[in-house]
Amino acid sequence: MLRETEEDAKNPFSIEERKAHIIQELAQEGYEHHKEYCIISVPNITHITYGRDVGYKIEQEHLGEEVENISATKVREKMGL
Repeated sequence: MLRETEEDAKNPFSIEERKAHIIQELAQEGYEHHKEYCIISVPNITHITYGRDVGYKIEQEHLGEEVENISATKVREKMGL
């Protein structure tokens, strides 16, 4: 899932450019888009709030230190941006 965010100095890539980067990198690892994975865009949800018992829980998923330490800022710096 890719969040639909505005392009700015901190996030210089459009959603289509981000999608192309991901497809290219995963192809180099042998993964085929639409066969082993799909990329979808989702609204840029920044907050989830509720004012009463809504009947479900909001929980944080922990993906492991290696994944959680991924930084788009550091990736862009490696790209020279």
